[in-house]
Amino acid sequence: MTTAAGPLLNVQGVTIQYKTSEQLVTATWKVSFQADRSDRLILLGPSGCGKSTLLKAIGGYLMPAEGVITLDGRAVTGSGPDRMMVFQETDQLLPWKTVRQNVAFALTASGRAAGQDADEQAMIAIRTVKLDKFADAFPHTLSGGMKQRVAIARCLAMKPEIILMDEPFAALDALTRQQMQEELLELWGRSRFTMVFVTHSIEEAILLGNRIVLLSPHPGQVKEVIDVDLDDPGNRFHGSHNDLRDTIHRALFKDAGDYVI
Repeated sequence: MTTAAGPLLNVQGVTIQYKTSEQLVTATWKVSFQADRSDRLILLGPSGCGKSTLLKAIGGYLMPAEGVITLDGRAVTGSGPDRMMVFQETDQLLPWKTVRQNVAFALTASGRAAGQDADEQAMIAIRTVKLDKFADAFPHTLSGGMKQRVAIARCLAMKPEIILMDEPFAALDALTRQQMQEELLELWGRSRFTMVFVTHSIEEAILLGNRIVLLSPHPGQVKEVIDVDLDDPGNRFHGSHNDLRDTIHRALFKDAGDYVI
């Protein structure tokens, strides 16, 4: 496949609106940002700022009222296997299929692989997230963190251009959440995939991201894009990042009134 010049993901002037029974709601307003290959890009902002809405638009599940989203130079006009999503809910697996079958199903349903080939590719992804001992287990026997690892394995098996994560660890307890954050960074270090990760946690954004897009309260607008420079990502769990946290906090909450339409 020929790769277009420039960033992998380009979100340019994107306004997203939806109708309720009473009014037209503007979820985001002229949002622009980019992600390069192997970026860990974080969408950070308060509840209701349009983070998940933007992620769905990148996934092709929502169409902007204004602006354009391109992936590798091609306009996003619908969903596709080049973009895979991991959701917040831990019950996103098919309960009647094993771990191996859940991961392989994504490959067969998309036409990426079939039969033994799909099974082998599924097992490679399952080993990558260190769940090969549970390949034949059913979802109801897994913990919440393990289920999310299966969901990530399903994405990796598809070898998408980009992985979209919508607060995937929010429903987990604090210890499991930190473990999953560490495992995600370790996995990225081995695979160098591109991800866009939604969170409302400043700490999580600093720990996981190399670039953070700060969004204003509703309707979401880009306040600032911050590059994270904290050496080895694995050291973020043990190092001090108070200055960066304070910078992000001030940027998120200063002049909020200027962003109200």
